[in-house]
Amino acid sequence: MFVSDDMSQRVSNRTRGFTLIELMVTVAVLVIVLTVAVPSFTNLINGNRLTSQANELLSAMTLARSEAIRLNRNVIFCHSSDSSSCSEPAGGEWAGWIVREQGSDTVLATGLMNNQLVARASSALAGSSFSMRYNAQGFIRHPNNNNLLSATIRVCSPSGRPNPNARDVQFISGGRVSITPIHDANCGTPGNS
Repeated sequence: MFVSDDMSQRVSNRTRGFTLIELMVTVAVLVIVLTVAVPSFTNLINGNRLTSQANELLSAMTLARSEAIRLNRNVIFCHSSDSSSCSEPAGGEWAGWIVREQGSDTVLATGLMNNQLVARASSALAGSSFSMRYNAQGFIRHPNNNNLLSATIRVCSPSGRPNPNARDVQFISGGRVSITPIHDANCGTPGNS
């Protein structure tokens, strides 16, 4: 049988492209993948924010301790809203922190809290004007007296995601600092260590 070029052209034109059913299946698969992937990706980002902020606090406390031992002087870790002086947090939520030598204007380090997270201190740290003093032996003391100080700073994601949505940065008077993941739907004030 003889096939003309015109007829073969029509047959080949029909085989190109997608059918409506193929397109609908592709869109449905894409919607399912996005429905699963986007919340997981959001949880991953929020989890990384929490971990990063908690690790930053832990590093600042470790720096304060090591500098106190190295300098053989008292070093203060405290809340700061202006990155230069210690202050009480507005509404109990931390805006930032500083590490500085006690009795000096020398600031050794500063940091800001992520504005998408909430950070609150336990009552022991609130009772010490949101400050802690590392002495030359590396112990944590109340800044105005020689009492031992153990407390917690909670960094929390108000969105409730990921689960656990908070990290407790706990420190004890001996200088040990640890991070514990917890779930706190209300992002409340933590208990003391």
